[in-house]
Order: sequence, then C-alpha cells, then structure tokens
Amino acid sequence: MPVKESLEDMLTRIKGLAGGKDIWIDLKCRQIRTSHGSNFYKAPPLPEPERPREYNIFGRTFRLETSHPKAHGDLVTPPWASIKLTHKIKLDTSKGPVKCWFQDGYDVAEIVEVVNGDTLIMLNGPKRVVGGGESINILHPSLEIEGFFTEYDLRYIEAGRKAGVHNYMLSFVEQDSDIGEMLALDPAAKILAKVETMKGIEWCRNSYHKHRSRNVRLMAARGDLYVEVGRPDKILRALKKIIDSDSGAVMASRILTSLRENPRPICPDITDIAAMWQMGYKTFMIGDDICFDEDTVLLALDMLAAIGDEVRRW
Repeated sequence: MPVKESLEDMLTRIKGLAGGKDIWIDLKCRQIRTSHGSNFYKAPPLPEPERPREYNIFGRTFRLETSHPKAHGDLVTPPWASIKLTHKIKLDTSKGPVKCWFQDGYDVAEIVEVVNGDTLIMLNGPKRVVGGGESINILHPSLEIEGFFTEYDLRYIEAGRKAGVHNYMLSFVEQDSDIGEMLALDPAAKILAKVETMKGIEWCRNSYHKHRSRNVRLMAARGDLYVEVGRPDKILRALKKIIDSDSGAVMASRILTSLRENPRPICPDITDIAAMWQMGYKTFMIGDDICFDEDTVLLALDMLAAIGDEVRRW
C-alpha cells in the first residue's frame, strides 16, 4: 500500500509501536498482481493493426473493438478487458485461451494474448472492472514469471535493514534460489516461506530440509494455494505435505472469514481450525480481511484461543 513517509521511517515507527513484538514485512515477490495506475480504465496501446483486432478461438471469431465499450467513457468492460500486471510474464496462448482467476477464485476470465509481457488481453471476463493490487492466478504450465523480487520489495528490504527489521514473509516461494536471494540481500533475515503453488509444494518435499537451520519456516498460504491446486479437494493433500515438511509451519488465510459478516462465526469456520490443529498446525495467521477492523480481529483472536483450549482437552 502506498505510504506518505519513507519506508524506513514507517518501519521504525511501527517497530516502536509494537513494544518489542516482532514486525514482519510481507513481500510480494513473484505473486502476479494488477498494477497501480490508470491502465485499468483505458485500453493499452496495441501493436499494429491497432483496431479492430480479431481472434479465432475454437472456430469462432471474436473482435476486440475498444472504440465501442459497453460503458460510458474509456472503460474496457466484459466480455473484453485489458489488465496491466506488476510483473513481466510469458504465456503460451497459441492453442487457445488460457484461464485465470480473480477474487480468490470466484471470478474467471480467459487470456487470449499477452502484450509487451505485462498486459493481458482477456475474453469473457472478469465480471467487473479490476482495481490495482489485486491478485491473479494463472495455472497454465507454460507460465513464466520474470524475476523474483519486485522493485518495491527491494526498497522494503533496504529499509528493513536500516530500521533493524529482519523478518520477511516471501510470497510464492518455489525454489532454493528464492531463499538464497533473500539471504544475499539481508544475511540476518528470518524467513517465512509462503507456499502458494504446486511448484512450491514440490519444493517443500524435495528441498526445504536444506534450509531448516537457516531461520526459514514454512507458511501454508491458503488464500492463493486453494486456487492454485486446481481441484478444490487437492488442498488437503497440499496442506498435509507442508506440515509434514515443517512441523512448525504457519497456517494462514481463509481463517474465520464469516466474522466479516457477523460476530457469530459459522460452524465450518470452527471445525476448520480444529481440523487443521489435528493435522498438525499450531500457529495461525489471520488474514487481512479480518484485520482491517479492530473489534473483528480481537474477536477472531479470542475465538482461536477458545478453539485451542477446547482441542487440547481431547
């Protein structure tokens, strides 16, 4: 999120407010997000021929005609949209559209082209105009993401070193070099490696053991992982592999989400925590959606403590 003060000043101030508690910097790394700015509301410049552009998809011809949007002004709305990303990517669309997901998997669109490496031309979605900083999940095996740390990540790491904050959460960790890059930038770093893809799961199984003694723990980041596993039931096996790789792994996201709507949580939220506890998870991190409201986050903490007390009696 954009801040008015310098990152170093902000981290120093928050460190003081924390009263000795740990401060963690959550870096975006290779997590694909929509870029900030006005590019969501205007069609990006397209290579020749500019307009109209036609795509033949499974025997049907579709025309991208941004001069006649389905809304007033310059909005590019469904069934076509153009969205700029924070990363450069490579994606093979030669065999037809590639699906992607927004809003924790509840909104879907089809990518028909990647322009200049960072602009998606989309068909049949998303169902709304997408804002800045939103996560996009692309499960296609041809997806390649350029680099690991973003420019903003590097600024945060530098500010963290200067402010004496060395705890980092790394998003979408998938390979040994991700850990190596972090330690090269800050040798004093303590790392929570967020496992959010199937590649990350394989890294847990095959390589995480090499990093246990280097202040590296795992985090089951269910927000994106639930989408990335593909078939919903596969989340169970993925979560089991993470806790089997690191008995101190953190369970994060999609926790007590019903508190957003009502102070009385729904039954599945309660049993979910108990089931994860029995699977082996003992540390839970509540998601942003709960933490924006003080009363809600305090209620969630009380609820987690009560569930923990009850499960310990079994």
